[in-house]
Amino acid sequence: MENQFEFQQDEQQITLQDYLRILYRGRWIIVASFLSVLLVTAYVTFTADPVYESTAKIMVESQGSMERALFDVTYLGNQTTLITNQVEILRSRMLAERVVHYLESVPYRDSLQIFQPDESGVYMTFRDQVEWVMDNLEVTPKKDTDIIEIKFSSRTPFEAAAICNVIAEAFRDLNREFNRSEFRELRQFLEKQLASKEKELRSSEEALKNYREEHRLVHLDEETSDLVSRVADIQSQLDAAMVELEAAQENKRNLEKQIDERRQSLSIEVTQVSSPLLKELQEQYAELVAEKLKYETLVKQDLSIDPQEYQLQLSSMTSRIKAIQKKLLEEAQRIATTSMVADPLQIIQDLLAKELTVDNEIKALRAKIEVLSDILSQYEAKLADLPEQSLELARLERQLQVDQNTYVLMTEKLEETKISEAGQKENIRIIDLAVEPLNPVKPKKRLNLLLGALIGIGLGVGLTFLLEYFDDSIKNPEELERMGFPILSIIPQIPLSELAQKILSRNGDKEAEIQEGKQIESRLVTHFDPKSPVSEAYRTLRTNIQFKNLKNTNPMILVTSSAPKEGKSTTVANLAITLAQMGARVLLVDTDLRRPVIHSIFNLKKEKGVTNFLLGKMTFEEVIKPTIIDNLFVCTSGPLPPNPSEILSREEMKEFITIAKQQFDYLLFDSPPIIAVTDAAILASMADGCLLVIKAHQTRKDVVQRAKTLLENVNAKIFGCLLNGVNVERAYGSYYYYYYYYHYYNYYGHDLQRRKKSKIF
Repeated sequence: MENQFEFQQDEQQITLQDYLRILYRGRWIIVASFLSVLLVTAYVTFTADPVYESTAKIMVESQGSMERALFDVTYLGNQTTLITNQVEILRSRMLAERVVHYLESVPYRDSLQIFQPDESGVYMTFRDQVEWVMDNLEVTPKKDTDIIEIKFSSRTPFEAAAICNVIAEAFRDLNREFNRSEFRELRQFLEKQLASKEKELRSSEEALKNYREEHRLVHLDEETSDLVSRVADIQSQLDAAMVELEAAQENKRNLEKQIDERRQSLSIEVTQVSSPLLKELQEQYAELVAEKLKYETLVKQDLSIDPQEYQLQLSSMTSRIKAIQKKLLEEAQRIATTSMVADPLQIIQDLLAKELTVDNEIKALRAKIEVLSDILSQYEAKLADLPEQSLELARLERQLQVDQNTYVLMTEKLEETKISEAGQKENIRIIDLAVEPLNPVKPKKRLNLLLGALIGIGLGVGLTFLLEYFDDSIKNPEELERMGFPILSIIPQIPLSELAQKILSRNGDKEAEIQEGKQIESRLVTHFDPKSPVSEAYRTLRTNIQFKNLKNTNPMILVTSSAPKEGKSTTVANLAITLAQMGARVLLVDTDLRRPVIHSIFNLKKEKGVTNFLLGKMTFEEVIKPTIIDNLFVCTSGPLPPNPSEILSREEMKEFITIAKQQFDYLLFDSPPIIAVTDAAILASMADGCLLVIKAHQTRKDVVQRAKTLLENVNAKIFGCLLNGVNVERAYGSYYYYYYYYHYYNYYGHDLQRRKKSKIF
């Protein structure tokens, strides 16, 4: 048991030569794997449709329209984030949808793959077309530059170049639209308001004209006219402030919409991302704007104020307002870049900063409107003291002046917006348009074949080592030594065809037995080819057994195996021949009463054999048969009994052994496999020593360990084991030395034969 534990714990040390021999043994697996993978790779490579790739280059400028939120980060951000934003937009589904819509209208539409049916006649859906564009698109920013490469792959050169250019143009158009979207929305709002104000102006003009004609009033007195002018001026300022407030609120709604589209989780209420300092600055800003407006109104009423003092005071107020505006912008930027509103692409930060700035303008405009409303109320109270006809005329003239001033103001604002919209600079430049590629990028034939070859070899090597790992059979002598078996010899594999399938019925088949015997007879290499390496290995076995048996004279040696077809009968026959060749009298006894073959090997009849003696039907001399080999005698099995174990355990067996020892130098017993039946265990208890035959790369380790345990249970003396059927070309471990020994002996053996032949001729 101790040896068994040592066997399980020890690790075999394998050298580089051992690995090479493992690979050599699995060479056909490696070759098959290599050829299979290489052929499959070649077939797939040469039958695959070619893929062409075309490239366009665009440049993203960091000035001008870069202040647009969608195509820019905050001006405190870095250019790397800006390029990253452009890359993500190029990869977006929105741009892919625009490309598909654009391709619908091109004249070469029917030649494009996305508009053609597949092999089953089914066309792509719009969603599939968008996915196809996104899958075949590759966007790569050039390091340390503002350049982005757009690559598109397709099955034809024309399609690859055409769609790549469409993507570049669609991206530029999208950039232009987003750059101008804010001014476009403001322009549309002003156009709508201007049309409405034009109607109001005409209505005011018509009302004043009709009133004058009806009451025959041409104009007001100077004091009343001056009061009407002031009221009209205040009313104009109030209307302009109202228009600016509506425009600011519309701009804020637009910004909130963009923020909501990009991050639903961010609230659109600016107060939720405000701060105490921002609120305080907004209140100060509103107060300063209201104070400045009141002062300007007071100066217009009181002409006694010194103009220089007025300008000095007005300049001071303006400077204070600008300082507050600067602080408001800084605080808005700080809030936009804090963690509470952080965004992975930093797109929302600029939008939020703009929203905070617009909110400041809205609060200032509301304060301004409140002050103007108070002043207007005071002037209207003065107008109420006029006579009824003069009051109505004053009101009509005031309304006309207000409408005129407002119309002029809105016209100027509209023209400014148009100029700003038209002056927006494009920040996307197409540097290189895609051209049709000359050669396909896929499949890469050389690379594919190289990878196929490497994968095939790697797969074959992996399978070889995997099979080696799961192979639990005995492979080398070291494994047997760790199990406690002395190695008496290693027998190389005899180059013969496999044994014919035995067809034995329950009562035996003599013809089949004779055929099997003739095949086994050819295994007697020690007699037919005594100069071969196999014969020398059997002589090594003979020598080792002699040294194992120095104390015993006329020993009885039992030759058995753990399982059938391990070569024990061949081994015992060749061992008997080598012993006889050295001049010793040898008796070979066939005690395999299940499937005896010794009689067939030596071309003898088995009818008179050991069972006849054990049953008392014949004497010892009658069952002993001579062979064609000097000093070698055989005792065949005799008739096969129904109870072999009981026959072998009779006292007559001990008597047989005693008589044999008196007449022979060596007694060799061939027995059934130790694990299959108890016959071998019975004979092992009577033998002076046992030889266990093990077939290399066939007998499992657990089977060998079980055979050893069964022999030890009957106190059998195990001389050692013989490793049979070794293929020296495949071996590793200590086989390495037998490999050289095999070729060494083979070389000199054949050289000796060549010398003898040359002497004859």
